[in-house]
Amino acid sequence: MKKLPIFFTFDDRYVVPAAVTFESLLSNARSGVWYDLFVLHEDVTPENQRLLGELVRRHGNAQLRFIDVAATFRRLSVRFDDKNFNHGGGGVAFTKATLFRCLPVLVEEFDAYDVILYSDVDVCVVDDISEIYDHELGDNFLAGCRLPKRDAGGVQHLPPRFHSGYFAGGIWLMNLRKMRADGLTERIIDILRDPPFRLIWNDQDVMNLACDTKVSHLSYRYCSIPRWKTELKPFGYHDEYYPDGELREAMYRPKIVHYAANKPWDGPCDDDDLWHFWHSRTGLPPLPNQDFHEPNIRAYLFKYFPIPTRFIRAQFRGGELVLKIFGAALRVRFRKVGEQ
Repeated sequence: MKKLPIFFTFDDRYVVPAAVTFESLLSNARSGVWYDLFVLHEDVTPENQRLLGELVRRHGNAQLRFIDVAATFRRLSVRFDDKNFNHGGGGVAFTKATLFRCLPVLVEEFDAYDVILYSDVDVCVVDDISEIYDHELGDNFLAGCRLPKRDAGGVQHLPPRFHSGYFAGGIWLMNLRKMRADGLTERIIDILRDPPFRLIWNDQDVMNLACDTKVSHLSYRYCSIPRWKTELKPFGYHDEYYPDGELREAMYRPKIVHYAANKPWDGPCDDDDLWHFWHSRTGLPPLPNQDFHEPNIRAYLFKYFPIPTRFIRAQFRGGELVLKIFGAALRVRFRKVGEQ
């Protein structure tokens, strides 16, 4: 049995996305893989811990542990204020919980591991991901997804030497052995307490500064961002840092789909139908906006004439997808998996 550790950091508001992440991860795990799952938090309620724990136990290929890090974080005297950290805006919120992912070495439960995977919970896992642990870390502190050249404008607040190798969030394979040996956590804590400038991408900026370019890079197949399909298509999915079709492959052969901007539980977005499918498998109640949303669905008249999407409505009810075309003129019902 291959025992693989993953940790997550989120607050009580992200319990539903976390359930979708766990459901999709464990459903797609290959036989012989066992996941040791950890949640670092400070406010996930006992009831929500129970719900997530039951979901994980149903699969029989993982265990889930919740670790309250509130006291540990208080002892660090980190001020999560708007002077030093970006709190978000325009519907986007960055929380203190995102900073917990920078401090895995402080977690005693991780002492048994030399390498651990960190993952966001605004994701759907669509394939087995156990091969990510075979990535060669060498003498690097972690491996993450290198930001494409086209997005380099978003990291101009960092010194120039960080621009070309800046790694994004979403997924990190962290070299705990190297972090312990080099005392990286002390450097991370110093940055958290007194950032050299106001951070924009809080945890990402902290880890890029602390690792100081001692990183390797993962394929974006582990962090495929749905909206990039349309954004990159006019450029042939080409980027200066990814010249050989890597991003095209990541878009159409993903292992993890990462909703890095628009969130499907907030409303319509690219590939939201995938997220709603996995949500229907969790056993949790439907979300308020889940009855009517607009997934990426196309319908054609006589196979060749596209019907404008404004005439197509979709409903998710009890895990079933119902399409209504031209009102009630045509109705198509897709049954749940396994329904007779």
